Amino acid sequence: MTKRSSLIALGVGLAIAASFAPVNIPQLSSQPAIAQTQEQSLELALVGELKVTRTNWRGQQEVAWRNLEGGFFRGAPTVRPGDIIRYTVSGNNRTEQPISGLVLTDDLPANMVYVMDSAVSVGGATITYSIDGGKTYTANPTIQVRLPDGTFETRPAPAERYTHVRWTFRSAVPAKGSVNGQYQVRVQ
Repeated sequence: MTKRSSLIALGVGLAIAASFAPVNIPQLSSQPAIAQTQEQSLELALVGELKVTRTNWRGQQEVAWRNLEGGFFRGAPTVRPGDIIRYTVSGNNRTEQPISGLVLTDDLPANMVYVMDSAVSVGGATITYSIDGGKTYTANPTIQVRLPDGTFETRPAPAERYTHVRWTFRSAVPAKGSVNGQYQVRVQ
């Protein structure tokens, strides 16, 4: 699965932590990333798609997702402020053994805002978020807001504060199996 520099320009980062130390993947390359921790091997992929609304032959609006890489007959799409991008982070177990303790973490670029409630997973993961640059994670991030009377109130963190999305897979990734996490962001 190839990656174009347009994804790098958007500042997407991907990290993986298996049963051992995390493996950071600072750049998207033209080859799939392979994360190896001792006897474990996991192929990582990150795909970005632009949300496109078009009218079908009946005159109805349809949503389609266009790969940010473009293709042989069609170049990469232009991304503008306000556009929605969907990222899919995949982990493919290329071994004959299950891999347990898998955690996939993706950081949100500075010029993107998380689309609330858009994160999903395939493979049974618990989804958590960070609003402090990846130091802590929780399912429902909150902030303290100072009220006019000087007291503080706990409120849900706004989407602009989200910095990372994390998928912690409860079950082992089966031999030759795969899992993925997906989320959406809005371009600022």
